[in-house]
Amino acid sequence: MMEVNIADLTWAPFIYPRVGKSEETVKAYVEALRVGAKFPPIKFQRVFNYPGDNDEKTEAALILDGIHRWSAHKECGYKKIEAVEWKKGPIDYEKNQIPLLLESAKCNLTHGDRLNPKDKKRIARDIATSDPECKWTEEALAEKLGVIRQTVNTWISDIRARQKAGRNIVIIR
Repeated sequence: MMEVNIADLTWAPFIYPRVGKSEETVKAYVEALRVGAKFPPIKFQRVFNYPGDNDEKTEAALILDGIHRWSAHKECGYKKIEAVEWKKGPIDYEKNQIPLLLESAKCNLTHGDRLNPKDKKRIARDIATSDPECKWTEEALAEKLGVIRQTVNTWISDIRARQKAGRNIVIIR
């Protein structure tokens, strides 16, 4: 565990497993911090090849778990926050977007504002859509999202069917 500068952390919407953060949760955490509550450390990952301003690639420290805690600490004027790094050293953002998203989702299955089924379905569909080679199996997605394989199959079967049809057309040509 380490302390990191709050200003050095980035909230990356693509790897955030929800549609948005809950202002209600942030307010509750702010109130708890003001009366001396201690929270578990947030989880982050240093990356390179992160899209910056003007399409230039940059380095960043992305929050994988703890957006609400980070926001509450910021709102209370804290400069540092307890944190743990997921993998030691920077990793390539472009090559690891899906693993980063799945790790973020996995962290939100067991504590804090847990992911709801709509969030899990959206994540599975986003990954399936961006994975035409089907590298991420239904079993792997189910394990990371805390659901059974049949649930993932129901969520993404239409996407996989379109991808298979597209591959078949290419093969026929």
